Amino acid sequence: MDTKVSLRPQDMRLSEALDEITRQTGITFSYSPRSIPVDQQVRITSSPKSLKAALDDLLLGMSVEYVIVEGKVVLRKSENSGRAGQSFTISGYLRGSEDGETLIGATVWVERPGLGTITNAYGFYSITLPAGIYVLKCSYLGYESTTREIRLSGNLGLDIDLKASTSMLEEVVVTVSDSVKTVGQVHSNIAELSNSTILQKPAVLGEPDVIKSLDILPGIQLFNDGSTFFHVRGGNRDQNQILVDEAPIYNPAHLLGLFSSFMPEAIKDIKIYKGNAGAEFGGRVSSVMDIHTKDGNMKKHHINGRLGLVTTRLSVDGPIRKNHSSFFVFGRRSHIKPLVSSEDFDEFFFSDLTGKVNLRLNQNNRLFLSVFSSKDQYLGEEGLAWENIAGTIRWNHTFNDRLFSNTTFYSSKYEYRLITSPTQTWANHIANASLKTDFTFYKKPESTLRFGFKLSGHNFNPGNLEGNENAPFVPKRNATEFSLYYSNEKQLSRRWLLTYGVRLSTWTNYGRTIEYTIDEDYAVTDTTTYEDRSSYNEYANLEPRIKLTHILNERNFLNVNYTRSAQYINLISNSISPFNNLEVWLPASVNIKPQLADQLSLGWIHNREKWQLNIEGYYKALQNQIDYANQAELLLNPQFEAEIRSGAGTAYGLEAILTKKTGKLTGSLAYTIARSTRKIEGINNGNSYTALSDRPAQFSINAVMSKNERTHFSGTLIVASGSPVTTPTSFYQYAGRTVPIYAEKNNDRLPTYHRLDLGWSHRLNKMERKYNHFISVSIFNFYGQKNSVLRSFNKIIQDDGDIVVPTTINTPEALKSTHTFVYRMVPSISYSFHL
Repeated sequence: MDTKVSLRPQDMRLSEALDEITRQTGITFSYSPRSIPVDQQVRITSSPKSLKAALDDLLLGMSVEYVIVEGKVVLRKSENSGRAGQSFTISGYLRGSEDGETLIGATVWVERPGLGTITNAYGFYSITLPAGIYVLKCSYLGYESTTREIRLSGNLGLDIDLKASTSMLEEVVVTVSDSVKTVGQVHSNIAELSNSTILQKPAVLGEPDVIKSLDILPGIQLFNDGSTFFHVRGGNRDQNQILVDEAPIYNPAHLLGLFSSFMPEAIKDIKIYKGNAGAEFGGRVSSVMDIHTKDGNMKKHHINGRLGLVTTRLSVDGPIRKNHSSFFVFGRRSHIKPLVSSEDFDEFFFSDLTGKVNLRLNQNNRLFLSVFSSKDQYLGEEGLAWENIAGTIRWNHTFNDRLFSNTTFYSSKYEYRLITSPTQTWANHIANASLKTDFTFYKKPESTLRFGFKLSGHNFNPGNLEGNENAPFVPKRNATEFSLYYSNEKQLSRRWLLTYGVRLSTWTNYGRTIEYTIDEDYAVTDTTTYEDRSSYNEYANLEPRIKLTHILNERNFLNVNYTRSAQYINLISNSISPFNNLEVWLPASVNIKPQLADQLSLGWIHNREKWQLNIEGYYKALQNQIDYANQAELLLNPQFEAEIRSGAGTAYGLEAILTKKTGKLTGSLAYTIARSTRKIEGINNGNSYTALSDRPAQFSINAVMSKNERTHFSGTLIVASGSPVTTPTSFYQYAGRTVPIYAEKNNDRLPTYHRLDLGWSHRLNKMERKYNHFISVSIFNFYGQKNSVLRSFNKIIQDDGDIVVPTTINTPEALKSTHTFVYRMVPSISYSFHL
């Protein structure tokens, strides 16, 4: 048994391995093919080794034992197999080797038997296999793949560190084997944005922006220039849920929408679910943007900064106790006050703060403390201000190798204040506090179960005047929300994958508040006052989700998805302005039913080593969609629910994106058809009309050319149909006035939107050093296109004082409109450093 055997590492049948040993050593084997699995594939590991060690490896996991009889090795079925035939679990975390950051959505693949999993939102993985010798391959975008050979004879805890790619040209490499063998890579309607994509994309005034970068993704349309409003698959802008470390953010706008609150330097991972969000997500009917901020470097301290034309930003992170705890702090503040008169404004700025503390309590417990704040203040004797603030406490607990849990408590609040005089302010807010627990059970490699619950409390102030006792009082609202969910991600075979689940959500309104009874003619007929905190109205909805994926071959996938979702909070605003305005959030209640959506989608992915093509079509049926009566009064109106109308909506479209992720030239080419209509009683004479989110066509090209590791050129081209707008169909004269006639809602469109952005970035130091610094130059809207954001038929005052409708020689004066635009060509320069 001490005879040395030298076998070349490879996979082969057991009988072939035994024959090769006999050929090398002359030792013969005796066995019955009926009792020994001679056709089972085995892995030959590194050689040379003794015959005993080779046989122990070959027979690991089989109910087979061997004895020496008259100079022969006799193989027979084991009478006491012990651990043979049992299954064991490999589990642990995947992290970056340089900073200790956990890697979300990384691939863990077992070459034989061809099974794998992906890490969860905290970098944890678990996979259960029969006893045996296996090769694990771990990979993640922007990191070098690593391979580990393991001998599995018991449960194994294995944390794996991946090394970041040293070359920027390698940062986006994804091989075919990495992507096609992972269930997570075939979710065709999950969009991902990487930090490198956002940072390299040319941005207005040199401010890299998460929300403004969405315009290169198919199925997502920004409302217009100067706006953070966006639509997903024909949905309204309030139907998109934005989560930062699981806490909701209600208004991500800065400076009325010119910038957003989310900076790529503070973000570790972004996923946008456009229609197949898992059962663990709920509360919106169009999309979920799930943002996870950085945990902080557990190895060493870093300082990063950026100085631009509009803002200064700085981040600091590092270990509190090396390899056990870390912190991360990011801050940004504008320096735009010199642009306005100091006589008009005492304060004129916006700012952001993101912070996190990450504690590894022990092998099975981990604690995260997060805070997020974004603030705008433009104040003098009059002015306006708004703020988002959120805090999260999360506890990760590993019960065993296969059961993982995350318990989260978060609180979030958005408040808007309009100061109309030194003593009077209009203020509104939405706030909530929630407790949730999510469990992940890795039942076996072919099946992963997810289940959990969430309990939330909500408080709404629809807007009231402070400092004016004579102003009408708009009742505040309170509600609780409870939800349960379950899902199973199951591999039916090597070709078929099935994910199914269900979410049960309930919504309860409770006092103190005032509710109005509204009849079928939208007249208020009664008033009910709820003096205590007892409940008075309830809703419940069952939200099934199912997805079926067929793997045609290693390059082609087909997906079909069905999702039903419910939404219990609503943005009440009839403004068509692209800018942040006096927004009011209200809950579903006696007079406002929950929004419901049923979406069906079908997608195809074609994957190559250097590029990927993704095409998907969808159809969405919407219920209880909100619109408003003509000339509706929504502010300081206690009975504003009488102004609300509700009905049905439909949305359908086609999305395609071609992505190139390797080589010196990388980027994407995307095309979207997104049609959306509404049919609501009392609106547009009861006829169907085009929704504000309707875009017949949108085309984008985003490209990055890497000259070398130091210098990069980038460009973005966007061409899209104009936003729907309501314009007069005719005019008539009455008492010397020109009066418009509006025959149909959203009967027209703004002109076609198009722009070209160009950028250049350069690392100033020649070699990677402890101190690295960069310069970036961008030109937003390179050829100075005047993209219209508003269209008006208002009269103007001429130089001679005459008031006229704008006109030209070739058009009747009553039909000539004016257009308002935000940008022409906007050049910028910024400097950044990494220490």
